[in-house]
Amino acid sequence: MLLFGGKYLYNSRIMKAVSIILPTYNERDNIEELIRDILNRVSPSSEVVVVDDDSPDGTGQIVQRLSLQDPRVHLIRRKERRGLTLSLRSGIEAARHRTVIWMDADFAHPPALLPELIGQPEDFDIVVASRYVPGGSDGRSSFLRRGISRALNRVGRRYLRSAVRDLTSGYLRVKKDIFRELPLRGEYGDYCIDFLIRAEKMGYQIKEIPFSNADRREGQSKTASNPLIFSGYALLYIRTLMKLKKYRSK
Repeated sequence: MLLFGGKYLYNSRIMKAVSIILPTYNERDNIEELIRDILNRVSPSSEVVVVDDDSPDGTGQIVQRLSLQDPRVHLIRRKERRGLTLSLRSGIEAARHRTVIWMDADFAHPPALLPELIGQPEDFDIVVASRYVPGGSDGRSSFLRRGISRALNRVGRRYLRSAVRDLTSGYLRVKKDIFRELPLRGEYGDYCIDFLIRAEKMGYQIKEIPFSNADRREGQSKTASNPLIFSGYALLYIRTLMKLKKYRSK
């Protein structure tokens, strides 16, 4: 059944079923359109798993309604131990398919990239949507956010001797079996650095494909509106790099 009667945009090359995980908090203005866009770009047997941290704006209620209209939409409500990394872990655990993809729920990560992510060869255990490989870019309007992100990735790559250019992407395709050996750790976006560095050291095959991220389409950013919060997360990333340096040297 097609949600909203939309037109499928996928092609036969990417018929593989995947689980798309969307961690959400106060995404009422984006979530319905995003789910519709995603489902129109993946195979009919794929699913969308929304993990909502008990959003007070009604995000969960919207997803619940959509799940009654389309069996490919699933909602997980979390009222305790909230947070991005824990939400992703809950979504991965609930995923029904062998391949999972997670992305931001505010259109910062374009759904249009999904066919290319899914269509990458199975030889790769992890596929990273990357801003810092040729053809990629950071399309956010904030010069500060762009500059800190680029500097952090450059420093992190050299400091940890990593071949991955975008360690903070947050838009990944991963074989679910990997998480038995490498469960996600961390508090916020630091989980991505931690996961990719550990996966790289353990020999998993990682590929980066170019993409351009963007500002959120609707609503207010959880970090950009508060410089103190944004600075705190930057320090968190730096501490994560220092911990991983010790891990990498073992």
